[in-house]
Amino acid sequence: MTTPLVSAIVVNWNGGVMLQGALASLFAQTWPAVEVILVDNGSTDGSADLAQTRFGDALIVIRNAKNEGFARGNNIGFARAKGEWVFLLNSDAVCDPDAIAELVRFVAGKPHVGQVACRVVRADQPNFFDSAGLLLYPDGVSRPRGWQEKDQGQYDRAESVLAPHGCACALRKAMLDRIGGYDEDFFCYFEDLDLGVRGQLAGWTCWYVPEIRARHRKSATSGNYSVFKAYHVERNRLYCLWKWMPRYLVFVSPLFTLNRYAMQGYAAATHQGLSAEFVKEYSVARLGVVLIQAWLAALYRLPRMLAKRRRIAQLRTISVREWYGLISRHKLDAIELALKY
Repeated sequence: MTTPLVSAIVVNWNGGVMLQGALASLFAQTWPAVEVILVDNGSTDGSADLAQTRFGDALIVIRNAKNEGFARGNNIGFARAKGEWVFLLNSDAVCDPDAIAELVRFVAGKPHVGQVACRVVRADQPNFFDSAGLLLYPDGVSRPRGWQEKDQGQYDRAESVLAPHGCACALRKAMLDRIGGYDEDFFCYFEDLDLGVRGQLAGWTCWYVPEIRARHRKSATSGNYSVFKAYHVERNRLYCLWKWMPRYLVFVSPLFTLNRYAMQGYAAATHQGLSAEFVKEYSVARLGVVLIQAWLAALYRLPRMLAKRRRIAQLRTISVREWYGLISRHKLDAIELALKY
C-alpha cells in the first residue's frame, strides 16, 4: 500500500500565538507522510521566527517581503508543495490529529474528487458550525454552509458540495496544475469560492467529509465587520459573477443584488446581521462609500475578468444545465445572508 505525501500549507500574517497552534496541530498528524509549509506574508510580530525556532528544519518556511494576501500566499505554497494533495489551514485554525489520515482514506480510489471541504466548527463554541462547504447567492456572494448552526447531526454524512471553505480544506495537486491556483486579483475573500467553482466546471467534484475536523476563530485577523472585509467581499463577488456565472444570471444579477441590499437594509434597521454591526461601528454613509469604491475597482478589472471567463469556458467539461443544477442545489437565500451574523 502506497503512502501518498500530503503538503500542508499555512499562510501567515502576524498570526501571533494562533499560528503556533495551527502548526502544532499539523505536526501532530497521525498520517506519516506530511510536509508542513509556512508561507509568511511579511509578518512583523515575530510569529514566523518563533515557529522556525520551535519546529526547526521540519518546517519549510517561505518568507515574503510584504503581505501578498491569502491567494498569492497559497499559490507560492502550491509551487513549493510536493504532495499529491495540499491541505490548507488558516493560521487562526487547528485541525484534529487524524484530519489528513481521514482525507487520504476518503479520496482513495476517487480520482474525480479534486477538492474536499472539512467539518469546521467555531473555536469558542465547538458545538456550533463555522462551515461545511460554501453556498452561493446568484449575484456572486457566498457564505459558509451551516454557519452558526448548532450541531444537531445535520452535517454528519459525507456529501457533495459546491466548494470548500479556504480556512481548512484539501485540494488535489493535479486539479491545481490543470485549472491554476487561487486568482491573485482577489487578494482575499471568495478566492476559495472561485477556485472551487472553476474546479467543478472543469469536472473535479467537491465533497464535504465530516470526519476531517477543524476549529476556526472566525475573521480573527481581519475582523467580522471591517471596512477591509466589506470592500473585498463586494468587489470579489463581482469578479465571481463576471468570471463564471451563467450569462443569463449575469444579466439579471442586479435584481438579485437589489433584493439582497433590501434584505440587508432591513437587517440593519432591525439591528440584525452583519450589516447592523457594520453600521453600528461605522455608518450608512461609510458603507455606501465602500460599496462605490468596490464597484469602481471591479469595473476597472472587468476586461481582465472577461478574458479569464473565456479561459474558464475552454476548460469547462460540464454542461450549462449541470452548472445551473449546481447553483440551484447550493443556493444561498437572501434572507439568510442578511440576518445571520
